[in-house]
This record gives sequence, structure tokens and C-alpha cells, in this order.
Amino acid sequence: MMQLVRRLSQVQEPLITAAGIVYKNSDNAIIRIDYNLLVSGGVPEPAPFVLVAAANEEVIIRTKDNIITWNTDNNVRKEYPFHYTGSLQIKLLYDDSMIIRNKTAAGWNLSKYNFRNSSITWETDGAYTHLFTRNGDLLVATHTEKKELLTCFSEAKGTSMWEVNINELGLPAGNYEIIARGQFAGNRIYLGVTNRQTDYLLCLDAGNGRLHWLVKGAGMRFQATGQTILCFVNREIWHINAADGVCLHSVDLSSHIKSADIDPYANIIFRDNKMYMAGILDTIISEWDIQTGELLWHYRIHDPGKTGRSGVMIPAAEDVFHVFDNRMYVLDSEQTLHIFA
Repeated sequence: MMQLVRRLSQVQEPLITAAGIVYKNSDNAIIRIDYNLLVSGGVPEPAPFVLVAAANEEVIIRTKDNIITWNTDNNVRKEYPFHYTGSLQIKLLYDDSMIIRNKTAAGWNLSKYNFRNSSITWETDGAYTHLFTRNGDLLVATHTEKKELLTCFSEAKGTSMWEVNINELGLPAGNYEIIARGQFAGNRIYLGVTNRQTDYLLCLDAGNGRLHWLVKGAGMRFQATGQTILCFVNREIWHINAADGVCLHSVDLSSHIKSADIDPYANIIFRDNKMYMAGILDTIISEWDIQTGELLWHYRIHDPGKTGRSGVMIPAAEDVFHVFDNRMYVLDSEQTLHIFA
């Protein structure tokens, strides 16, 4: 059973990994808290900055003119000139590369940028690119305006490999849109889509965007875990065969949800045969056995009188709820980070 071990206030732009937490505090200082909850950092930065990523032992920081890397183990900082100005969004960071969407006189541009040597590897049109997923040589992106489109780029060259309109895949009548970034597992990519009345989980071939299968009802909250896709659907956990979309096993959580007064409108994480829920409106954290549906543990962060749509919530977002081994991190709408262990 986990216990609340730390609360941190005014946690801005948190980067949460298995190794610990890095965040910006209200004094414009970078704070690092390692796995053992030891605190380092705390000196205010002289210029406005954005925390971009925490990778390996480094924290990546962007200022107006530079990319700064800070090795949190040996406290070594390095600066690299940043050759972008104006409106920009860093969509993805991996190795020494960034996928950047920036606004130019001709419109939005997409590029792959090596921040170590300050060079642009490729540039292409990025008018509607939004949420990116990478798998080897594939970059798959959703769109900001045309939410029914999914585009696949070559990671090495930036060329378009395929594009698919989900409304042309044979779904029942309706205008569907992609709910969140896709999830890769092997040579397939899994998407959640909705027409506001019905949700579907789609399985596409990552090489050409062709539809392999679809499952009605799933897709809003799921996680690709190798050979099985785990879904939370209408108070049930579904185990779906990744190969053909057949439901292998399901378990109903309704009785436990009712007895514990848990609102199932929640952020969901599947990890190590468990399902973790972070209630969006009720701020109840809970842990479930995915095979039996047993409620293993739950904890209410805020009193009921303080929560709800006009009170404190846990935002419905992928960067506010994390589970690593025997650590759980929950960021609420007041920028308070709750750490369980």
C-alpha cells in the first residue's frame, strides 16, 4: 500500500521520470528532486526559460537564444546557440534531436534540429502537425485543425510516407476525430477516435496506415502493452489481443467503484498487472488488480467540498500522472505535486 510522502507547492513545468523530478519554481529557479527525494538546485535563472526534457542525466532548457544542458550528476552546464526565433513549439526531443514546429512568413514549418551542433537536418511543411509519436524511422503526427488526419513522416528525411483520414476507413457513419497521440507496439500503431457519441480503438499498420481492426467502445483510455491492449471501458478493464482485436478477458469494477464512491472519470495508467486511476473531479487515487478487478488501495487527495469543476481537480492530461516502480506522482490544478511511495 502506498502512502503520501511529500507535497510540493508551485511546481511549474514538471519533468517527471523514474530517476526523479525537475521543475521550475515561482522564483524562476530549477529544482531537482532525485529518486530518494533529495533536493538540489535552487539558484534562480537569469533569463526566462522553458524546461524541455529530462533525458539520461541531463535537463534540457530553452531560452530565447540558447539551448542549455545541465548534467544534474556533475552539475556541468553547456550552452548551444539556438537558431530559431518567433513562435515555436518543440514537439519531441530524443537523442540530440528536436522536432520543432515554428511559424515563418510562409506559414508553419516542421524541422528536425540537432541542438548539439546547432544544425537543421531537414525542413518540411508542418501546417497542422500537433502530437508526435516516434518509432525508429517513423514520426507519426496528429493535426491541430484536421483532427481526422494522421500523417507519417520519415524521421531521417522528413518526407511524408503516408497519410490517412480515419473517416475513410469504413467506420460507422459519423465524423470522427483522433483523441490523443498514437501508441506504437511493434509494427502497428493504435489510435483512440470518437464522434462524441461512440469511441473506437483502431489498429493501423505503421508502414502504410492500413486499418487492421477496430473495437467499438474502447479507445478513450487504453495502453498498448506488447501483445495485449489494456482498456478501461464503462467501469470494466478489457484485455484485447493486439493481433486481431479480440477481447480475451474483461473484469467489472462497478461494485468496488460504487462502494468506495470513486468517480471513474479519471486519468489511467496500466503498469505491472495493475491499473492506476487519478480521479479528475474527485481527486481520488486508486490501484486495481487488472485480472480480478480488486480494489487494492485508494486515497482522496482533497476533501469533497474543495473538488469538482469549480474547485481543485487533477487535469485530464498525460503529463500530470506518473507511476514508476514504487513511486506515484500526481499534479493537481493548483500546481501542487503529491508524491506517493
